[in-house]
Amino acid sequence: MDFPEVLNDLMMAQQPILSLDNEIFGYELLFREKDSPSHANVFDGNQATNRVLANLCIGITMLESQLQKPFFINMTTGLLLSDAFIPIDPKSIYIEILEDQQLTPEFIEAVKNWHHAGYLFALDDYQFSEEYKALLPWISIVKIDVLHTHPVRFAKQIAELKAMGITLLAEKVEDQVMFDVCKEMGFELFQGYYLQRPQLVKGKVVDTATHGAMSLVNALQDVDVSIEQISTLVSQNPTLSFQLLRILNNPVCGLSKKVDSIKDAVVLIGLRELKKWALLITLTSSSDQPKSLFKILLARGSCCQKICADKYPELSDAAFTTGLLSGIDTLFGVEKRVILKQIALSNDISSAILSGSGSLGEILKQTLSCEEQKWSRLNSLSDKERQKLNLAFLESIVWASNVINSLK
Repeated sequence: MDFPEVLNDLMMAQQPILSLDNEIFGYELLFREKDSPSHANVFDGNQATNRVLANLCIGITMLESQLQKPFFINMTTGLLLSDAFIPIDPKSIYIEILEDQQLTPEFIEAVKNWHHAGYLFALDDYQFSEEYKALLPWISIVKIDVLHTHPVRFAKQIAELKAMGITLLAEKVEDQVMFDVCKEMGFELFQGYYLQRPQLVKGKVVDTATHGAMSLVNALQDVDVSIEQISTLVSQNPTLSFQLLRILNNPVCGLSKKVDSIKDAVVLIGLRELKKWALLITLTSSSDQPKSLFKILLARGSCCQKICADKYPELSDAAFTTGLLSGIDTLFGVEKRVILKQIALSNDISSAILSGSGSLGEILKQTLSCEEQKWSRLNSLSDKERQKLNLAFLESIVWASNVINSLK
């Protein structure tokens, strides 16, 4: 996907917004100027030219058409009060109103008018203040920071919001316990790291089913494994064989013709590429975690690989494996050190995953910083490096979504 050049400098994608069943509902987009990666300067109406705004809108439209999910974006007061507004299909976005917005009569009237024009609004970091009462009729989603504003304390106000037909979104859901609390209280959308953090059972060991999957993963990591050996291993698992051939025949894989066997696939894409796909499908077939988690981990692996391709091309394949397996504890509910002992990974990959060391560890930390919005960690990068990271992250989200959709 060729995004407008301006997106390399300005646009970053946040973590996904999930539904009750942990499927991806949408994404939030951040806009950060390249010289100030730690601070948002969102759609600055006094500085942004029409070209920049137009290119940003083109980029959002391109992303939405690829992911087919709405985006949550922030707007300045000036843009909301203008006649031009933003040239994006209203069905593609939710406009976020920030918590520090001055709620003047003119602003509320503008929101009302744009709401009637088809645009949907989300109220960010809602503090249950009475001053927002006049704005609520035009709000579709209210976002509540449940890390700092425990929802149980505001049960009555939350019930009143639901009675108005407003959808509740819990922000900063850090663990499964808070997810369950919010779900019980009627929240329908969730944003946070709870899905990416493993629910580990202390002392839990690798079970039989997972051990079988790890055996195949080990074989795939063997640099000397032959085409015949991979074909035999895959054929012993009908689900894996079916899924692998299906994805290899999907446009996302980029093969020039249809393949009917694993051997045919190796001829077309090579053994290294086939091992990557087999590793992915082995993991997805062996874990009962939601597909949205696999999208996150797959995007992480792809982003690591893209960053590495320029800087350390000889480590490109290892970078993908590092990113993908960095969340293996979450996939199987087993401590990372325990489960990684079951896999014949190189020392470089293991060290990168466990301690962030080495070149692969550096790449993984950059990707995680982007994924987790830890912008201060990226201050040491040059403008060009930040641009490449940004573009790699956006492209990886689209690619991962296409891959997972092809497995359904």
